[in-house]
Amino acid sequence: MKFRSSLALAAAAALALSLVGCTGGGGNAASSGAATGACAASPKAGGKIVVGKQNETLSLSPYATPGGFGDTEALNMIFETLVRMDPTGKTQDIVGGIADTWSVADNGLSYTFHIRDGAKFSNGRAVTPEDVKYSLDNWSNPDKSQWAAFARGYKGTTVVDTSTVRVEMSEPIGGFLYSLAMVTAAILPAKEAEAAGAAFFDAPIGSGPFVVDKWVKGSSISFTKNPDYWDKKAPLLDEVDFRFITDDNTRSLALRSGDVQMVDSVPWSQVQSLKSDAALSIQQFKIPSWILLSLNNKKGPLGDQKVRQALSLAIDRDAVNKKIYFGMGEKPNSMLPRLRYDADASKITPTPYDLSKAKSLIADSGYADGFTANLEYPSGNAAFDSLAAVLQDAWAKLGVTVKLLPEDQATLSKNFTGGTYDIMLPYAFAASDVPIPDEFAEFYAVKGSTNGFFTWWNDPAIQADVLKFTGTTDDAKRAELWPPIQKAMLEAQPAINVLNLPLVNGHSTKVCGFTTNPIGQSTFTTTWIAG
Repeated sequence: MKFRSSLALAAAAALALSLVGCTGGGGNAASSGAATGACAASPKAGGKIVVGKQNETLSLSPYATPGGFGDTEALNMIFETLVRMDPTGKTQDIVGGIADTWSVADNGLSYTFHIRDGAKFSNGRAVTPEDVKYSLDNWSNPDKSQWAAFARGYKGTTVVDTSTVRVEMSEPIGGFLYSLAMVTAAILPAKEAEAAGAAFFDAPIGSGPFVVDKWVKGSSISFTKNPDYWDKKAPLLDEVDFRFITDDNTRSLALRSGDVQMVDSVPWSQVQSLKSDAALSIQQFKIPSWILLSLNNKKGPLGDQKVRQALSLAIDRDAVNKKIYFGMGEKPNSMLPRLRYDADASKITPTPYDLSKAKSLIADSGYADGFTANLEYPSGNAAFDSLAAVLQDAWAKLGVTVKLLPEDQATLSKNFTGGTYDIMLPYAFAASDVPIPDEFAEFYAVKGSTNGFFTWWNDPAIQADVLKFTGTTDDAKRAELWPPIQKAMLEAQPAINVLNLPLVNGHSTKVCGFTTNPIGQSTFTTTWIAG
């Protein structure tokens, strides 16, 4: 995302995520807990699953996602894009969605897509080239979409014939297919959307595997199987219900009791305990997720690079990983989560714990006498409660007095995008929307609607390098250009990556075939219930 798309203020606030791969392909191969014989049987259709979700769905519009992951997870159930990221998570490849084939001009200035036979909306109407043009034109319009920055380079769409469109570009964009694979570029039914206006997004019509059945805002959202989905082998389930359970303990208790059959974001302190339950299974997905600690660079001391570097150096990440995340995290060597093209630790060293150097940097900064700041973070999150206390104690050693303010997600999003915060953990779950650096590199480094992803930081030299990287379509060249940017952004430290983290799900051993795409999102198309 580019963090993106959310690219326009509120849009950026809609963080969603992506798979992490080193420098090439690879997958987010899930490692499961206890094996279950039930899932060794042949998959069967039918049934319902209830999923306890940490993040609430606040919007069903691809153009505005204030609920971040909670919104995009729901949107991916009901909408489909021209192309998708591999839904199995086994690769970082782009695969077909509404389009079954496509080609790219040698100069990167046009993309031609063929709409697959059988692609229909949930009202039974066939998807047309006019629907594609309408949707992409809206997606790219900053007056209509908060994610319009993801459409950089998009010039327009031409209807070639009854099943073909050609997307024209004003400039080549290296990650453009990944932008089209994000649900913010969902294909909508043009006539129906225009006729309904804003009300369309209360019960939207999409071409994805499921249809919205009932949305109880603040409580739950349920989906039923779309009988007109183009893949006649999917989905297997008749119904999927998302129940919003933001409190970690309540979510785990619901799983243990059988009130829900799956939970996302298993509390770190409970992973081992849940693994020991023979009726449950744990899956870890390696995606580009991280503990994002945002610093408001327009707030006095946080605009001083030495202060920002000191705050990062004062964090004992090994201790945080061991005591709070039970060794499941990874020390980062980037300000961003681990993404394709990243240099490894032998080339760019992870940020060390160096309290002496941190104190020296504070002494040399314009704030040698210290300062006070508020730290806002998601309430109801045991790990963040502990982390906030650790940060408060660590920074006190630098003369920084921190007031802890646990808040609900709506308040955090408002303060984050509005720039009223000092220091913030803005999301209970932060991840990239794509497995490549383009999204967040632009979010932070390129001047625009996200204001340095709401840090209000900018460095013209880094911005120029990022624009060169994102405007290059040659993969080998992109792999060469990225590591110096990775290093420069880490040194500039406009925000802090505390740890890279996996996505951890827990579910009943009777839940089979669950997968996520490279950024940790699932459409539940291969999920089934055994027994």
